[in-house]
Amino acid sequence: MKELADKLSGSQRLANRRLRRIACFCAAALCLSAAAAQDSEDVREKTHQIEELRSAGKFQEAVPIAEQVLKYCEKNYGPEHSETADSLNDLAFLYSSMGEQAKALPLYQRALKIREKALGPDHPYTAISLNNLAETYRESGDFAKAEPLYKRAIKIWEAKLGPKHPNTLSGMSNLALLYQDKGDSAKAEPLYVRVLKMREETLGPDNPQVANSLSNLATLYYHQGNFAKAEPMYERALKIYEKAFGAEHPHTANIQNNLGAIYLSQGDLVKAESLFKQALETREKIFGPNNPATGESINNLAWVYMDGGDYSKAEPFFQRSLKITEQAAGPEHPNTASSLNNLGVLYQMMGDYKKAEPYYQRALKIREKALGPNNPDLVSSIGGLADLYRLEKDYAKAEPLAQRALQLSEKKFGPTHQMTATAYNNLAAIYEGMGKYDKAEPMFQKGLKLFEDKLGPNHYKTGAALDNLGVLYREKGEYKKAESYALRAVEVTEKARGPEHSETATCLNDLAKLYEAMGDKAKADPLRQRATEIRQKNKTKSASPQPTPSSSPT
Repeated sequence: MKELADKLSGSQRLANRRLRRIACFCAAALCLSAAAAQDSEDVREKTHQIEELRSAGKFQEAVPIAEQVLKYCEKNYGPEHSETADSLNDLAFLYSSMGEQAKALPLYQRALKIREKALGPDHPYTAISLNNLAETYRESGDFAKAEPLYKRAIKIWEAKLGPKHPNTLSGMSNLALLYQDKGDSAKAEPLYVRVLKMREETLGPDNPQVANSLSNLATLYYHQGNFAKAEPMYERALKIYEKAFGAEHPHTANIQNNLGAIYLSQGDLVKAESLFKQALETREKIFGPNNPATGESINNLAWVYMDGGDYSKAEPFFQRSLKITEQAAGPEHPNTASSLNNLGVLYQMMGDYKKAEPYYQRALKIREKALGPNNPDLVSSIGGLADLYRLEKDYAKAEPLAQRALQLSEKKFGPTHQMTATAYNNLAAIYEGMGKYDKAEPMFQKGLKLFEDKLGPNHYKTGAALDNLGVLYREKGEYKKAESYALRAVEVTEKARGPEHSETATCLNDLAKLYEAMGDKAKADPLRQRATEIRQKNKTKSASPQPTPSSSPT
């Protein structure tokens, strides 16, 4: 669920960037103080333009202006001046926000060297550069280089500013995020808990920074599939932000988005849609119709409609979200890849495999280029493409991709996460298509158990896993086993998705096929008729059998 994870921690991202913004503001204040009046006014205006464009998500437009400010500081203060370091930091931030870590990295490295020389290795501003460089390594997937930089920054802040200073606590949150990205929840959770406790002690239980920590910890629990812990934390964070900032504030919208994602994952589409719409209304009002945050809310609403089987309603939302993301971040940004991947999922669900394939392929190509071939964030593109080839019965292409998706999912989420369950399920479906039932059965069973453990026995993904096992046993000729799974699949899916959902139709149709194989036409005919009526109402095609989707919303 990487797409979801990228934006679930909206408040966390704000915390990460805040340390960078400290440096950006210092650049303006220090660099302008000794400039000639005319030049100073010109640079001040350029700095203001950069901040406005950055706030609007228009990073590409801000880059040439930041380059001009950097040249000015280099010319007037020299290549090793602290103000030059601040300008390097500003430009690197823009590249990092665009997903161009390769361009950001040398700029942050140079800024760090300047600050170490000009201010000393243990200065709090030097720690900011350490943090920013660590962020770039983390976002590039180079956790081994990022971790010691985070730890060094935290050590400096603890010594110079104290263990409860906002920078120290933000640095700890960022280190926790690193462990979370590595899939090491055992190290991430106590750090998040420690930061939350310190913020509650120093700032009080209703401070926005406390809400930030609650959101971070809730996001960790979300990744673990522990919605029971995540939901009340998001709800508490939402109340804090609403009280502190009001109903129409970006932070409030972020938590509405996060809470909506919880309900979406639990299959509660009514609550999810309501929260996503509130977030969209706020973001559109504050940022405008073409801001990346607005595009995120549009994308998430599209997922609600797709999960509800209303593909014709979902498609224009996904397309609009892609257009916004592509314009804001560029055609080669990982966020653009997420939007492309989501459209691939939609067209696959619609049964239009030829239309889905280029979206999956382009998304995978972008992510491999930006993140490297072994980054766990590739799992949704690889898994989606593998499942597409399975549906096209191109097993030679599907099997190695599905195996790769499983390995990456285990690395990213761990062996018991619901996304790993999805990867097991999808690889099992490929083996089933190949007639390798002995390989498929234990994987389907393992996937079902994980879904039941993590999501509960009545979740729609549990229903899909039950249906897949029913189909498998039918194909093996084990009709009694098949019937028990198929009946339960219909019951669970109808309850979770509703009586007129396309997935309900899939389960009904699969049960009808079973009764036909058993020679019981009297039971099969009404089931098939009902499935046909549902599909005619939805005016969509539905794949059967259908493994659970291999990707999720941003």
